[in-house]
Parts: sequence; C-alpha cells; structure tokens
Amino acid sequence: MTTKMKLKWLEEGFSLLGEQGAGLLTIDTLTSRLGVTKGSFYHHFQNWQSYKESLLSLFENERTLRTINIAEQQLSPLDKFELIMKTSLERRYELEVAIRAWALMDPFVASYQKRIDEKRIEYIEEILWQICHDRERSRDMARLFYSLHVGSQHLFPPIQGQDLEVLYREIQKLFNLLTSPSTK
Repeated sequence: MTTKMKLKWLEEGFSLLGEQGAGLLTIDTLTSRLGVTKGSFYHHFQNWQSYKESLLSLFENERTLRTINIAEQQLSPLDKFELIMKTSLERRYELEVAIRAWALMDPFVASYQKRIDEKRIEYIEEILWQICHDRERSRDMARLFYSLHVGSQHLFPPIQGQDLEVLYREIQKLFNLLTSPSTK
C-alpha cells in the first residue's frame, strides 16, 4: 500500500468535502476526480468505512492533535493561546463546516466530531486554567471561545480573517478582566 497515493485519496476527499459537502463524497466521485479505477480505491482502503475512518483520523490528527503539539512547544500559556487563535484564523473554514454537517447525518462521523470538539475545548480550558487557576471559569471561557470559533463559520457570510480576530481579542480582553486580581 503506497502511503503517497493513500494520502492523495484522503486529500481529494477533503477537497471534495470542502467544495461540495458530504453528499457528493462517494467512491465514484473520488475515482473520477483522481482519474483512477475503483480497484485503486480498494487497493488502498478495505471498504468505504475504512476510507471514512482514515479521512476523519487524518482530519483529527492534522487539525487538532498537531495544533496541540505545536502549541505545547510554547513556553507560556498566553503564547499557547495566541498560537491556537492564530491557527484557527489561518485555516479555511469550509472543511470544518462540511465535516460538522456530515456529522449531523452520520453517527460515525458524529463520534469523531464529538471527540474533536471535546479535545479542543479541554485543551483551551487547560491553557486558561494555567492562567487563572479557576476550573469553572476556565471551562466557561474555553467553551465561549470555541463557540465563537464554530459559530463564526456558520454565519452567512462567515466571520473570518480580521473580523474574527477582533472578536477573539474581545474575548481575550474579557478573560483578562475576569482574571485580574480585583475580580477574584
């Protein structure tokens, strides 16, 4: 099994999801776009479920675990939080929206989406806890930040770029205000 070709299948799946949604993510559409046969698909993946699992696992690794690993290389919690904000601003939102929509129709995808959401919120909560040492406040602020991240992608038009950064900075100011010694 060639890893390079398997990765092409997965990357094409991400492209297709981001462009047209899960409804058109089929073996036939993938083979057509890649210019290969169904036999090539089954050479790399046992079945459709195996493809979905590989696709979602790569999404989780690249969009969540890798970001956390990079953030962990930062020295301060504030630098970690800054990296998380910057990373979320740089990513194209279409794939996140498509996978979240797919999760509404497919329980297997929903299980991945739930795990990804939980990991992201838990990590942000941990960063914020390192700053304020208040578990409840850290959890609430992490959920607020993540809700803004997810919700901004679902508005028409989506809030992104500098407009989203302004909103992130407002949450950051609120958190700084709540963690100042006079409010504890």
